[in-house]
Amino acid sequence: MSKINLNLLEELTNDFGPSGFEWEVQKKMRNYVEKFADHIDKDRTGSLIFTKKGTEDSPKIMIAGHIDEIGFQIKSITKDGFLKFHQLGGWWDQTLLSQRVIIRTRKGEFIPGIITAKPPHVLSPEDRNKVVVKDKMYIDVGCISKEEVKELGIREGDPVMPDAKFEIWERPRLIETENGEGKEKKFEMKKFAVGKAFDDRVGAVLTAEIIRRLKEENIEHPNTVYGCSTTQEEVGLRGARTAAEKILPDLAIAIDVDISGDVPGIGDKAPAKMGKGPSLFIYDRSMIPNPRFRNFMIDLAEELNIPYQLSTVPGGTDAGVIHLSGIGCPSLAICVPTRHIHSHNGIISVDDMENTVELIVEALKRLNKQVVESFTEI
Repeated sequence: MSKINLNLLEELTNDFGPSGFEWEVQKKMRNYVEKFADHIDKDRTGSLIFTKKGTEDSPKIMIAGHIDEIGFQIKSITKDGFLKFHQLGGWWDQTLLSQRVIIRTRKGEFIPGIITAKPPHVLSPEDRNKVVVKDKMYIDVGCISKEEVKELGIREGDPVMPDAKFEIWERPRLIETENGEGKEKKFEMKKFAVGKAFDDRVGAVLTAEIIRRLKEENIEHPNTVYGCSTTQEEVGLRGARTAAEKILPDLAIAIDVDISGDVPGIGDKAPAKMGKGPSLFIYDRSMIPNPRFRNFMIDLAEELNIPYQLSTVPGGTDAGVIHLSGIGCPSLAICVPTRHIHSHNGIISVDDMENTVELIVEALKRLNKQVVESFTEI
């Protein structure tokens, strides 16, 4: 059995919740975490804040995972019944042609569609070598007129998500260990989750699992923990900004995904590898993480033999705005390496998720006021 609630991960990643349209998945998150939190609150962007009190009121520690996923929004409907769209979050054009999507109407009905792709038979040699950009793409819902599309209930402004389903894969991993006679190699079966929206429903789920463990295991911690499932990260870190202004934390951790570089063609552009432990960001485009806080987490991981990686990527996390809240907040991004992020399907290691929760829970046991203040001493 996994230490992570994989049923919750499956339910939430399958659910509908592009940036700006997260409320249905937030309701399910609230229903799950309210059993373990001392208090549930929210801000007006839709971010949830679930508090777990420790032995002291301060330091206030904010742990954030964003609940939104990348998606699309209907921009216009052609007279022939095809849908133009714009992106919510970053997509690479080449991942989209012929992919299935789901549109949610204003009445809450779900309409499947397909992003159009021309057959190769009608393409000129010149066109075959061109990348089709999103502005030249359409969603086909099987209609032949604008009137038929509107009869389905679809309107401009309706949100769209990728159509992909969660799975668990078990795969052998070659493990090398030392024994009295030298190195021994053997295969162990490992679990990997496959699906959409791991960026960053994984972080939101792990945040909830940290609150659950604090409650169920009656773990003492010398602080107050504010778990957050934040909104609209993919379009500008917006929900984390408003949640942080409400909390005014003394310390923060953003749990997000990292690019897993163990995929052909990526190499050292992304140093983290799936299955080798959570990655601690040393730099990203949104923040220079507090180095003393980072070193504290590195020392703790090494003391407890929790695998970890150091990473830097050309992206950003919720910590990018949280660290600027109030008079400033020492912050760190702890991320789960994920293959194929910002596409219809990603792959993620269950071991990496478990080790992320383990490292943060152990840190919470030690993050008292004196320790937190030491991160900003001059």
